[in-house]
Amino acid sequence: MKKIYLQIEYKRNKKIEGYILDLSRSGMGLAAAERLRKGLNIVITPEIKLLPKLQAEIIYTSKLPRKRYRYRTGIKFINLNQKQKSCLNRFMNKLE
Repeated sequence: MKKIYLQIEYKRNKKIEGYILDLSRSGMGLAAAERLRKGLNIVITPEIKLLPKLQAEIIYTSKLPRKRYRYRTGIKFINLNQKQKSCLNRFMNKLE
């Protein structure tokens, strides 16, 4: 999968950058510029229009051996509406 960059918003409009490492219908792994704590709720805005803005919860964070995107963060999607689920399904179908 080509790198898909995204914006991660948390704690009253704090924003960091990242990109998708892997993706499923229930969550994703992403590389983030900062460490995000487990249990934190975030909003993800992908750079491509094929994926919707998504709410998620941080499941884990671990260190990556990179300079800019230093943390692998596992997230699960929360509060997805039908439109978001449909967009995500269409995108996943294109990948398969």
